Amino acid sequence: MKDRILYAMASDLGIDRFENESEMRYCSRVLYSAMASWVKAAALDRPVTSIQRVVQGVSRRHIFDKCTSVLNEMLKRYPESRSWFEMEPEIGSPIGVLQGRLIRHGDLLQVGFGTNLILAGSSQMPLSGNVECRKGEILLQDTYYSGIAMLQKTQESIIFKPEPVTDVTGWFKDFVHFAWWKTEGMDKDVQYFNAYKKSKNNHSCWQSERPKPVEGIWFARRNICQNGYEYYLLRQDEYLYEHRVDPFLQKVSEHRRFMLAMRHMAGNDVPIEVYHYVDHVFVKLRIHLPQKENSLLETYAWPHNSIMDKLEWDMGELVWEFVKPHLCGLGIKLIEERTGHG
Repeated sequence: MKDRILYAMASDLGIDRFENESEMRYCSRVLYSAMASWVKAAALDRPVTSIQRVVQGVSRRHIFDKCTSVLNEMLKRYPESRSWFEMEPEIGSPIGVLQGRLIRHGDLLQVGFGTNLILAGSSQMPLSGNVECRKGEILLQDTYYSGIAMLQKTQESIIFKPEPVTDVTGWFKDFVHFAWWKTEGMDKDVQYFNAYKKSKNNHSCWQSERPKPVEGIWFARRNICQNGYEYYLLRQDEYLYEHRVDPFLQKVSEHRRFMLAMRHMAGNDVPIEVYHYVDHVFVKLRIHLPQKENSLLETYAWPHNSIMDKLEWDMGELVWEFVKPHLCGLGIKLIEERTGHG
């Protein structure tokens, strides 16, 4: 019975099981996309009241409570996926995570004072000449889910103009050119980013000694609280000049773009592994991405190990063709391998 329910959901969502995929991962992928559709459906609920009044949107709390109950019931039926959805309470909850991702994707819109959500109006956005993303819809014939996004293959190849991808080198040079510099003496408790260090990640590139600059620029940080940093750009002329990276840029993880840009300009690109299987693509990162690029993966791909996994992702080839240029624009070195079977 429970298998019939799972496969019925998968059929409605257009999700096929990958070759050699474990029951747990398949079930988790289906539930992840299914919960995204339920969150969108809950945003269409209306209060039952004797007083007729206009209510704009549905409260986040109503959506959260309703969909959390649905998820809990699903996890009773499919306990093998419980660990995939588990989160530390201080980090958040699965439904809260899905709400945030759907908002960033534009499927849900914030209204009122930001406490209510509505389903966006129906729209289409081409991802390539062969597939488009449908927003503001829950389930439609001839569509399928990839991650939290509803996709549809186009009947005919359309004239498609790809979204321009910002080159990370140009972005970095423009930022340095327009930065507000001031003279400053850096204190001793500063770490410097060594863009020349051979490492598969960026975490191990931080050091106390000042390394060779990248085109006259250093990237530095100082600790301001437990696990918290302020980030700076430094350049040396007659004096040492610094530019403090705005906290908002750090909030949206743009400080990671500086690291990727400097490694790319130093000829030391961060490597990521991409495995092409017969029915899907598996992407393995060793770094965390800026929010913009990370949101693409959160939207169009399935997290591999858990709902909060930001390093390993599963997706179809058509989605990968859309995501790939954005990762290349970060100056990342793609190591692609065609393995055939999963």
